[in-house]
Amino acid sequence: MLDVKAIFQETRERYGTPASLLTDNRAIYTSRGRYGRNGFESELDRLGVLAKHSSPYHAQTCGKVERFHQTMKRFLAKQPPAATLAELQTQLNEFVRYYNDVRPHRALERRTPREAYQARVKSYPGDVKNVTAHFRVRYDKIDTNGTVTLRYGSRLLHLGMGRKNASQVVTMLVADPDVRVLNPEGVLMRHFMIDPSRSYQSASKDQLSTMS
Repeated sequence: MLDVKAIFQETRERYGTPASLLTDNRAIYTSRGRYGRNGFESELDRLGVLAKHSSPYHAQTCGKVERFHQTMKRFLAKQPPAATLAELQTQLNEFVRYYNDVRPHRALERRTPREAYQARVKSYPGDVKNVTAHFRVRYDKIDTNGTVTLRYGSRLLHLGMGRKNASQVVTMLVADPDVRVLNPEGVLMRHFMIDPSRSYQSASKDQLSTMS
């Protein structure tokens, strides 16, 4: 998710902040399917950018970028196979330059995409929201080692739940670093304050004292 935010910010600095953004429904873009909002959605809210998501199993919604990928793959198929990621990136950079700045498009009245883009009146973001946290609800099961996993930022973290709770189905309420793990009856099992620098997370000290 951090990579998505970084790429979005880099693009925004180059071309300006868009009025809206269309993506598919992958977890790096939205936590809507988990009844919450992730960090990327919070950033869009903060900037006033309207987040739009394609309908599930309906690739036509993102048809333009899918068609772009088809053209890109045809270009790469005609190039010498890249031996390294650096060589592949060089080929991709050349394709983007040629596609946007050199090749005229019939659908754009023989203009290049960059000429057509720069000639258009731009829309601007809407009202900026006061967003202080992102949240989501996640359902999982404690593994045989007594831990449950949670992706936080770009890292997969392991939350210690105790071996006696192995195979227990749980609900995780995530609000930024505050994570509460509930059993199926809604009873709080563990409360965590996430430390992103640590792979293994222990329950907060205040709850450990009440459990002892």
